[in-house]
Amino acid sequence: MVRNIDDFDFCLPSHPQSILEGLQALRYNPKLSDVTLIVGGHEFLCHRSILALCSHYFNAMFAGDFLESFSARVEIKDVDPTVMESLIDFAYTGKVTINQENVEALIRTSNQLHFPTIRKVCSRYLRQQMDATNCLGICEFGELHGCPEVSSKAWSFLQENFELVSQQEEFLQLSKERLITYLSNNLLQIQEEQSLLEAVLRWVKYEKSARAIHLPELLDLVHLVSLPDQYLQNLLSSEPLIQESEACKAIITRHRSTVENRPFVQQRLKALPQKLEEVLVVVGGRALDENEEEGQSPPISRNFAFYNTKTKNWIALPDFPDYNKWGFSMIALNNNVYVTGTTVDIVEVECYDPYNDSWCFVSPALKYVSNFAIAGCLGKLYLIGSCAVQQLHTLHENGGLVPLGGKLFVTGGYWKGMDGDYQVEMETYDCAKDVWKKEGALPCLWLYHSSSSIFMDISKWTEPFLGN
Repeated sequence: MVRNIDDFDFCLPSHPQSILEGLQALRYNPKLSDVTLIVGGHEFLCHRSILALCSHYFNAMFAGDFLESFSARVEIKDVDPTVMESLIDFAYTGKVTINQENVEALIRTSNQLHFPTIRKVCSRYLRQQMDATNCLGICEFGELHGCPEVSSKAWSFLQENFELVSQQEEFLQLSKERLITYLSNNLLQIQEEQSLLEAVLRWVKYEKSARAIHLPELLDLVHLVSLPDQYLQNLLSSEPLIQESEACKAIITRHRSTVENRPFVQQRLKALPQKLEEVLVVVGGRALDENEEEGQSPPISRNFAFYNTKTKNWIALPDFPDYNKWGFSMIALNNNVYVTGTTVDIVEVECYDPYNDSWCFVSPALKYVSNFAIAGCLGKLYLIGSCAVQQLHTLHENGGLVPLGGKLFVTGGYWKGMDGDYQVEMETYDCAKDVWKKEGALPCLWLYHSSSSIFMDISKWTEPFLGN
């Protein structure tokens, strides 16, 4: 279309919201709605187009060659009317209230009727509400209803907090099969070696008459070989569950550190899983020496260590092989440590694998970048700098780089022209689409700042940030 110089483009910002609110009001008028949903004896007047926009299920139903595509009344089976009403209201208003009483029903129904936004926000809610009292139930629910992000978070929580979780009522109500699944996880982090055995004994005693028969099978999963011999001897002499079972007594006796058991015990010790603990890893450059003479190269010092927050000790790791670079960045990705640094016109990348306890070079960056930051997103490593593969709109400085929701958020300032004002803005990079987008400005003129992402219940904070 040919445009004239005096053309004026008008846009009413409130129009989309007004239309939705108007449709919400009009849908209660039988003359202006075009379909009635019948759910559990309740009737809901709706518009096909609104439902089709929010639900793949209704889109296929109303746009396809089905009886429902032209029927004035459509029955939806196996759906709770209260949940259906919440989904319909969301389609018209974009609002939904999620709580502990309805979240599971909302996920089930949003899966059934293909409301992807509802499913996503409910999954996020479950992850935020997760604690020691409910993580096992949430894990099973996530697996049952195809929510891998939920079950994965629950598994991680269990691995890091097994001892606390095993004290809860939910743990005692587990089925034998589910208990075996959890005990077989080699990544369970425990403070006391006897925690696994004591958890099993509590589980059996909860329904002793029905569960005592399973104790011999479960004892093979609790790392008896790692327990002190005196502890095992006390079990044999004072634990009723062990004393009442010849099979259990035989298993405990076989794992004691006696001369005749030594070959078996040594073999089982080698088969124990690694006990992983989260630690602080630091890669250092040159160590400064106050007595160092100007122009003289400093002695090479150790440069790679981790800090154990429990013992308060620093432990040496294999040295970073070549720190004669500049512009270092470091990140952990898939439990490997990646260090980047520039030499002349190349950004080199080196990786430390804690399982092999060694450093190795990986492919350098595709292009040279300077003033860069590094982040991991969706299992990949990203370098963002002034000459990145996909150019930013603006060169940011003194800011941050954070992965969030499959995107990279870049925050920082820049000078607008040689004599211009200092601007503080934010851009996002969609890792799946390979697209940059200006997200907006920060709420305050922060020259120096850092950023990160966390999970929060945002409904609890309502005070606007007014900035400058």
